[in-house]
Amino acid sequence: MTSPPPTSLPDDPISDFVDLDRYPIIDLESSAGRELITGMHEEMADTGACCLRDFIRPDALKKLQTEAESLAHLAYGGPTEVTPYFFNYSLGEGKNYPPDHPTRRTSPRRLAQVAGDLIPDETQLRQIHNSPALIAFLSKALGEQTLYPLNDRQQSLNISVMEENGCQQWHFDRGKSVITLLAQAPEGGGIFEYVPNIRSDHSENFEAVGHILDGHRENVRSVTLTAGTLMLFRGHYSLHRVTPVEGTRRRLQLILAYADQPDLKGSSASSRLHYGARANIS
Repeated sequence: MTSPPPTSLPDDPISDFVDLDRYPIIDLESSAGRELITGMHEEMADTGACCLRDFIRPDALKKLQTEAESLAHLAYGGPTEVTPYFFNYSLGEGKNYPPDHPTRRTSPRRLAQVAGDLIPDETQLRQIHNSPALIAFLSKALGEQTLYPLNDRQQSLNISVMEENGCQQWHFDRGKSVITLLAQAPEGGGIFEYVPNIRSDHSENFEAVGHILDGHRENVRSVTLTAGTLMLFRGHYSLHRVTPVEGTRRRLQLILAYADQPDLKGSSASSRLHYGARANIS
């Protein structure tokens, strides 16, 4: 039987990275730690998302940006026109839906991703993702008994790279919860927008999704993320996108993948989409 990861280790470097005065993630049983978790639970229940701004200390953030920039040239572009359901590969198959149905409608996707196996173990990027203290904190924040780093060498940690005019279309994620850390904000644009809980396990709510794709703004929330922000959101149930990036400074975002089982891997179909021909090559 696999033992859960410890909440902290002597060599866990997370205290070098996180503003622990503001976010006491290594002391969750303290009154400040309990207040942090309670507040996150309430925000997630109310809005479907939670933003921890200035989560990363300024000195650590500079190194994070330098590391991400140095790896950005390794990013693979992936598909450029997709539906909101391109993570849900079989949704709509065999159905006689019209061309304007949400499962048939595509829109531009202009971003690239650096696969996890291209991010060296010695980087701060990797150390943050693997921190036992951070994992224990995220487990409590998401209401999971125990989280584990996704056991997939390519999908466990990614860097999303958006150049000028880069964007991500309205979409849903495969996993129920998504954890991101913005390493570098663009000069303008690159705004995260989402519609909380627009679908459920019992209903796809295609009509409401179609309205958003038509340009209606009902229930759309906009969040201008700043560098160093850790964000948790229910990406499987909340339709979301990133608006076009303005200016020449790249938008660089870490996507941290965890699972509630120690040996869970990502799907090979997703790897082929996001990393191209090199996907799953040992």
